[in-house]
Amino acid sequence: MHEFSTAQMILDTVLTVARGHLAVKILQVNLEIGELTLLNPEQLKFSFDILTKGTKAEGAHLKIRRCKAKMRCETCGYEGAIRNEDTEDYHLSLIFVLQCPKCGGTKTQVIGGKDCNIRSIKVKTSGERA
Repeated sequence: MHEFSTAQMILDTVLTVARGHLAVKILQVNLEIGELTLLNPEQLKFSFDILTKGTKAEGAHLKIRRCKAKMRCETCGYEGAIRNEDTEDYHLSLIFVLQCPKCGGTKTQVIGGKDCNIRSIKVKTSGERA
């Protein structure tokens, strides 16, 4: 379950940033995760909630936006979705050979969907009202 270790790294980063901005409370964390990270958003939220207990981030809302996997074909120049998600073997195509949906070529490269990024953090500082 790499969601727990990922949630720990997110929390460590958020607490460090909040400390640098003199935050007294972390209210919300906006996260983008690519589908190729294989992170489960519900498990990530659950882990985050557990880890934040007793910290400035306790009760913070973890808002997650999923990002689609994207590829580039060096043969035909196609850039876009890896495959149509409606096909039965969509997830198998992510694991095995990455084939261009336009020309069928296999000289391809993943260009999106592998990231996990903290996009923004909403905090309360000592000078703000509740």
